[in-house]
Amino acid sequence: DEDALARPLQAAWSSAVAFALGAAVPLLAITLTPETVRIALTVTLTLLALGVLGGVGARLGGAPMLRAALRVAAWGAVAMALTSAIGALVGTAV
Repeated sequence: DEDALARPLQAAWSSAVAFALGAAVPLLAITLTPETVRIALTVTLTLLALGVLGGVGARLGGAPMLRAALRVAAWGAVAMALTSAIGALVGTAV
């Protein structure tokens, strides 16, 4: 059945578009917010967006939404913390 075959190009383009749209959230937050609240607001909006996207992905896949949203947001927070720690270790600060 041809409909059951994997579509690698479609998957690659879907991933690329999703990644680019997801990257727009922190970029817009950094660009459009005052310097005094820039980092806090960027982190907050990014974690909220990750949670929403995790929930949407779960809904589309038929999985529990809350659990997925929390998992995606939590691992996103871990990734941000590790990135910040590595930046501090090599002398790069935001």
